[in-house]
Amino acid sequence: MKLIHLTDTHLTTPGRTLYGIDPLARLNAAVDHIARQHAGAERCVVTGALTHWGERAAYASLRDALDRLPMPVLPLIGNHDDRATFRAAYPEIPVDASGFVQWTRDTSAGRFILLDTVLGDAAQGRKSAGYFDAGRVDWLRQQLDVAQADAVPVFLFMHHPPFGVGIAAFDEINLVADDAREFGALLRGYSHIRHLFFGHIHRPISGSWHGIPFSTLPATAHQSGLDFLTDADLFTHEAPGYGVVLITPEQVTVHISDFLYRGPQIDPASERL
Repeated sequence: MKLIHLTDTHLTTPGRTLYGIDPLARLNAAVDHIARQHAGAERCVVTGALTHWGERAAYASLRDALDRLPMPVLPLIGNHDDRATFRAAYPEIPVDASGFVQWTRDTSAGRFILLDTVLGDAAQGRKSAGYFDAGRVDWLRQQLDVAQADAVPVFLFMHHPPFGVGIAAFDEINLVADDAREFGALLRGYSHIRHLFFGHIHRPISGSWHGIPFSTLPATAHQSGLDFLTDADLFTHEAPGYGVVLITPEQVTVHISDFLYRGPQIDPASERL
């Protein structure tokens, strides 16, 4: 299976820039590149921060852009999103019994479980941490039990990571500590979780947590600076990217596509002794 992973599109009202870039132009460039290079991908998952201020016009332009992709798109919300406005723009996306935007989708690789880690109904902004309270934990436990009974592998998708990544400004606003501990305790009880995908950090990061491999990506919008010496937010114009995930029964491989690169591509055979 080939999966496309996008994250942190941060769309604004069309025509408005954000931190010196046009997030809609960036997303449209990513969509064009995906359509050219990966039209055969089975799914595209977008892991939150779809908009920057939760505006209706931003969700409309998001939908217009993502509808041009040749594969089904599964969007999650993040801390910059407004749940009610998102649901108005995407009424077909399922919600759980409590109204959280989380659901499952079966694919050729296994079962995708898509989670809602947003606190309230209004866009929370850049300084909002993630939450996964008892009701959401119970819902996830039920989904994991069903997947285990069905003997299908699970791939988890969320916006906020449930752990620190060593970047102080983001470690303060990841999943809050109590919820992260409960989330981790739950996941440790299951052996069929193959990978955890998340957004929020605006950087390429991979590793493992409680034995579960994880990965996140550059945003299609602005990036966060890799600085271990300060707890200040630092945003950069480093290259945006999206993920190309190749999944087989034995392996999960995550590539990051620098879709704006326009430099030379050099044939090594051109170098002669």
